[in-house]
Amino acid sequence: MCSFQPLVVPGLFQTEDYARALHEGASHFLGDEVEQQVAARLARQEILHRASPPLFVAVLDHTVLERPVGGPKVMREQLLHLREIGDRPRVHLHLVPRGTGVYPGLNGAFVIATPPEGDDVAYLDNQLHGSIIERTADVHSLRRTWESVRAEALPHGATIKLISEAADSWT
Repeated sequence: MCSFQPLVVPGLFQTEDYARALHEGASHFLGDEVEQQVAARLARQEILHRASPPLFVAVLDHTVLERPVGGPKVMREQLLHLREIGDRPRVHLHLVPRGTGVYPGLNGAFVIATPPEGDDVAYLDNQLHGSIIERTADVHSLRRTWESVRAEALPHGATIKLISEAADSWT
């Protein structure tokens, strides 16, 4: 799986408090609906705990480390969790550095998944709902965007270092 997220931590990497803060502040859900959405998000994370989890490559924009989702305590815990996830052998994290100008990924978040059999599919999320993209030309277009985004990003080791520094800044 290849994921680009310019605004927030990818859902599969979110802590419970970070996910809750996002749903409370940036969605139309209320009360029990928020809790249902948070529980569903956390349940999807089980894919990372399988005996043989998928390779997951995520590129984040640096602003993800600076946006105060849920406040300092939530952000510190989220970034420490993200660093821990980055230590897993099948997770590669990359950060587009602060100060990078305009690049293709700024048009929005997306995920490209390569199933064990069959063609790549993509997923786009928006304010109303997510969309599965299967049309070959569209998936190829997103693959080109992915390559452009990935070319702007720092290597995994440098990314983990910056995530650690950002976590320390949220004390």
